[in-house]
Amino acid sequence: MKNFFPRNDLDQISKIALAGLFIAIAVILQKVLAINYIPIIPFVRVSPGGPAIIIFASLLLGPWYGLLVGGASDIIGYFIFDASGFGFFPTITLIYTLLGLLPYFLFFIFKKVRSQKTSLIFTIALMFACLATVLVVLLTNDKLTLFSTTTSVTLAMKIAIPSAMLVLFTGLLIFILLYNRRIALKNENLPLHPAQTAFALIIVELVVMVAFGSLMKAIAFGFKTFWVIGFSQLILLFINVPLNTIAITILTRVMSKHFLKKNED
Repeated sequence: MKNFFPRNDLDQISKIALAGLFIAIAVILQKVLAINYIPIIPFVRVSPGGPAIIIFASLLLGPWYGLLVGGASDIIGYFIFDASGFGFFPTITLIYTLLGLLPYFLFFIFKKVRSQKTSLIFTIALMFACLATVLVVLLTNDKLTLFSTTTSVTLAMKIAIPSAMLVLFTGLLIFILLYNRRIALKNENLPLHPAQTAFALIIVELVVMVAFGSLMKAIAFGFKTFWVIGFSQLILLFINVPLNTIAITILTRVMSKHFLKKNED
């Protein structure tokens, strides 16, 4: 299996130790610090950096360790600290195992897209497509029904939700542009640049969380929840992608410098 990081010479003992550390961090971020229950949309999780740790474990340690970190963090997190009030569903654990497995392969593919401009154009196009989808759903529906609960989609919601998504998207673009400028000024050579990272993360989010995740949660909670969960995950994409892009870019830079310095020593 190829190493994502140049000069990555971690042995198996080091990888096992790091996997254990990543599992512990992911449990804290995914369960303790996360918002695990939202009354209006109770089947989604807002985690500040939890998915980023799982994805980064896949990049640093390899896909099978990523799978282990994703699955183990969800299982251990459930039995140690679970505030959602729901039972244990293996189908939900499958979401996080795929989140640990798939990024390794996708990031290797997107790493081959050398043009930062191309990555940025695709990132903008996909984000605007997601934003347009959410906007159309909000404008064409006055109510959202989940089981016996009906939530009115007010004018304030129709304005506030897309506006917040646009602000988060703008923040992501500013981060990418400023970080690219910093890389150019310092002439740094990273295995993956922010635009490539954001592009890959959007695909990961759409495939794993929006499509596969909504299906797995629908199997657990009933297929009537599928469209509501999918719509909710599409909104959360605008939180997850910027957060994960920032976290993974910083972690990638730190580890690249670590391996470079280690080999120079």
